[in-house]
Amino acid sequence: MSTSSELIVNAGVGLHARPAAEFVKLAQEFNGKVTLKYGEKEADGKSMIGILKLAVKQGTKFELTLDGENENEFMKKFELLVSKND
Repeated sequence: MSTSSELIVNAGVGLHARPAAEFVKLAQEFNGKVTLKYGEKEADGKSMIGILKLAVKQGTKFELTLDGENENEFMKKFELLVSKND
């Protein structure tokens, strides 16, 4: 079973550089698959390059899907992470 949610990025630089690195660090703690979908593109949430290629900008939505253990707990952690306004 998996869980999905639409998240809005609040960081001024979007999901780039430091926010993307923090995202990957959290994704690597999750025991399962992490997938981001932005527009027609998809990326592995455990891949810094994959996330950077999505070029998610501030104030835009992307879909996050978690498939593994403790999905709901980690979804909350990802929601808090992307809602930070740097």
